[in-house]
Amino acid sequence: MRRAKHGLAIFDSRRGHRLKRRRNWGQIFSRTLTAAVVLIALVGGWVILQNALAGEKVHLRVISFVDQQPIGGAVIVADNGRETVSSEGGLATLAFDAPSTLTVTAPGYKDATYPVEIIPPQGSIALSMYPHVLQGRVTDVKGIGLPGATVNLGNRTTLSGEFGGFEIVAAEPGTVTAMRAAWAPAEVEWRGEATRVDIVLEPFMVKGLRVFYDTAGDAAAFAEILRIADNTAVNALVFDTKEEKGRVLYDSAVPFARESGAIEVKYDVRSVLAQAEEHGLYTITRIVAFQDPYATVFNRDAAIKDSEGNVWTTNQGLGWMDPTNRESWQYLIDLAVEACRLGFDEIQFDYARFPSDGDVSTAQYSIGPVDAATRTETVGDFLAEARDRIHEAGCAVSADIFAIVLSVYDDQGIGQRVEELSWTVDAISPMIYPSHYGPGWLDLDDPNDHPAEVVGQALAAGMPRLEGGALMRPWLQAFSWDAAQVLESIATAELATNGWMLWNAISEFEEDWIPTE
Repeated sequence: MRRAKHGLAIFDSRRGHRLKRRRNWGQIFSRTLTAAVVLIALVGGWVILQNALAGEKVHLRVISFVDQQPIGGAVIVADNGRETVSSEGGLATLAFDAPSTLTVTAPGYKDATYPVEIIPPQGSIALSMYPHVLQGRVTDVKGIGLPGATVNLGNRTTLSGEFGGFEIVAAEPGTVTAMRAAWAPAEVEWRGEATRVDIVLEPFMVKGLRVFYDTAGDAAAFAEILRIADNTAVNALVFDTKEEKGRVLYDSAVPFARESGAIEVKYDVRSVLAQAEEHGLYTITRIVAFQDPYATVFNRDAAIKDSEGNVWTTNQGLGWMDPTNRESWQYLIDLAVEACRLGFDEIQFDYARFPSDGDVSTAQYSIGPVDAATRTETVGDFLAEARDRIHEAGCAVSADIFAIVLSVYDDQGIGQRVEELSWTVDAISPMIYPSHYGPGWLDLDDPNDHPAEVVGQALAAGMPRLEGGALMRPWLQAFSWDAAQVLESIATAELATNGWMLWNAISEFEEDWIPTE
């Protein structure tokens, strides 16, 4: 019994101890819970009191005074010290009582204060802000305005207008950059004090060599072109991607080129472009436009017809796409955009004109008879549409023209006049080859013997007629002359224009034909 009693006593003692411990933990939990409730009540009361003192929440809307567009990121501060930031949609809420004064700041906008006498029972209060407006002009070194230049300031982008003027709304201090195809980019720091910034661009001076497609496809021959470029002033190469007989000379993905059978791969475009880039060279591709026997066979509806309804052809039997039929434009533009995306810096259209070789009196166009005004307008419209698409892809646009149109004022039956063309492309490239001028031109027995006179007269006649923003960059002959004559023609061009390119049908150039600077 004692053992049992003793055991029971021991058990009871432990049980009692355990109960005591449990009772202590309950007291602790109870006290903690009570303290937490009191604390929450105090904090909640404080928040309620603060909100009551801050006033009621008011809906706000921050907008631009100019176009009523919402302004995100605006900081709004009330008299009571409360502040908020507007969302991307320009909306915000802020607790305050009226009367009060709100102070609003936003990047690109003038600081503003707004007295609020009455809080509307519903709806929101609109806070209009006046933007900082930066104006300026993009010009060349002579002060002539350059239209179509892209002007950037922070995340704001605009284009310069007809006379080079631009305007950036909601401008923030920073670096203003201006870029225009075929021109070197320029930048100006704007600290925000002035309201006007003018930017001067200098043309990129192309000094180029024509690369015959067989030369581009021959590793040794192309290496020689690169060697000449490395040792001379040459900074650009001009490749063919579509030539005079309509052949597309690389593996194009353009459906029309593939379906018409025009593709005849002569070289690897990506390979030659990569090599040119390694040598720091600007790259141009020449695309022959409307003369195209492949396209006219594949799509007769888009071809020039003769008086009997057949495809009209030149004396060499080559068909022409109808420039007045916009359906014929798309193929050329598709090839140009593809070339740009392959990596060329500039697209140069050749044969962007009406035909001149053959019995043009029998040529029938989709719109009916054409006169000089119609021809000029058609060529200009094609080049302008191509330019817009090609600029979007990131390349400059140029056009080859007959040199004779620099010296005369009509369109020579082909739709090319300097005045109109200068508005449609970034550079005009007249083919000034004295060997193509007949005896008696400029009272010279043989114009081919007088590089400076023939090249100089053409450029002097044509340069003042550049009404638009196009550069003048002539093709010069690098055939049937010696080194001294080629150098003389280059020197003449450099005095008058913004670059030159040397034409040799099979790209057989001599290093001593080219200046070193």
